[in-house]
Amino acid sequence: MYANIVNVIISFGVSSLILSSGLNFLFSFIKKNKKKVAIFYSILWVTCLCAFFLFAKNFTDSLKFLLIGFMIIQNVSTITETFLIKRQGEKISFAINLVYSILFLAWHIYVLLTNYSLFYLITGITVLSFLKWIVMLLIPSKTALNATMDVSEKQFLNHWIYLGTNDVFGIISKWIDKFFLLYILTAADFAIFFNGSFEIPLFGLLISVLGSFLLIEISHNTQMTSKIIKLYHESFNMLSTIVFPLFFFLFFFRHELFSVIFKGKYNASLPIFVISIFILPLRINNYSVILLCFSKGKKILLGSILDISIAIILMLTLYPLMGTQGIALAVVVATYCQIIFYLWHSAKTLNTSVFKILPFKKLLVKFLVLLALYLILFLILSETGLRLKLIIAIISTAIIIIAGLIKYLNPILIKENVQSSQG
Repeated sequence: MYANIVNVIISFGVSSLILSSGLNFLFSFIKKNKKKVAIFYSILWVTCLCAFFLFAKNFTDSLKFLLIGFMIIQNVSTITETFLIKRQGEKISFAINLVYSILFLAWHIYVLLTNYSLFYLITGITVLSFLKWIVMLLIPSKTALNATMDVSEKQFLNHWIYLGTNDVFGIISKWIDKFFLLYILTAADFAIFFNGSFEIPLFGLLISVLGSFLLIEISHNTQMTSKIIKLYHESFNMLSTIVFPLFFFLFFFRHELFSVIFKGKYNASLPIFVISIFILPLRINNYSVILLCFSKGKKILLGSILDISIAIILMLTLYPLMGTQGIALAVVVATYCQIIFYLWHSAKTLNTSVFKILPFKKLLVKFLVLLALYLILFLILSETGLRLKLIIAIISTAIIIIAGLIKYLNPILIKENVQSSQG
């Protein structure tokens, strides 16, 4: 939690700026203002890392120094990865992150099954992050497709500030529920909430890669509203094919999943889990990407402020009534409000309506059909044993996702084959 927050703060909008602007303009701006940029980021790095060292709870000094090293490597790795994506390396980036995620999980399992040590765990993660960074550095760079930057340096600086501030608010809003409870609950109760509300890494990876692709593509087609809407629709259609079935699987078969995979160890987290997963149906697009490409950093920042404000108000209201379940619900409601805000202003930016950029009917039909399928599957398996029920549900979900992707990709592949044969 600390590493994710500090990494975003000390980056202060650099990754978003790289993806949404022309590199030539960015490098030129930094070169002209290198002293100011260097001083600002030096102060930011020193302040944040020192604050972490002084205020982080339950860590020894040696572990704090190790975590600081991990944060620094994580930060430079993130920036390197962003440059790789900007230079049309989305597929390579996805492959590297996939391998890293597998090794990340494997190392956790290994440490857990041997002599568990937090210092040992963080050391391994740090080494993996360093190796990931080295691999990305060794990949030959391609010529970047630079977006046209028809802005003044003052406008560019303001855009940078808005993006950085938005990133800070965004990461705070993502973890504010954990911060809220960290100093209220016991370690055991906090673990129950954390395990139930922790985001499934796969979705973050999908959104990150697809969001980067959309940023690059839309930033080169800002004058073509129809193409932007088409790209946006493609994102909704593709990710919903993956996310909707996974959402229904997790919702209907949550008890089986926790009982079989986790052997009932985290059953106390189930009430939190079932509320938190209602964010998943929203994880089918990057909702700020249009605003980002049109340099609407102020609107993005306002959306983050709205998100964190609603979350805080609802937490203070719902926690006395519902306990930790109220905290989870507050985060879900605040996220829905933020997305509605971004969709509304994205539509205004393109001079169109929300229902033009959001394929609402297609998504609703897909959602309802899958709801009916999983409800039927759940009822058919109601008398089946836990383990067999889970296996059948996993296989069914895999088949549904693969079939959906084939149906989605087939027309695209046929079109590409026709074009290549004509060429």
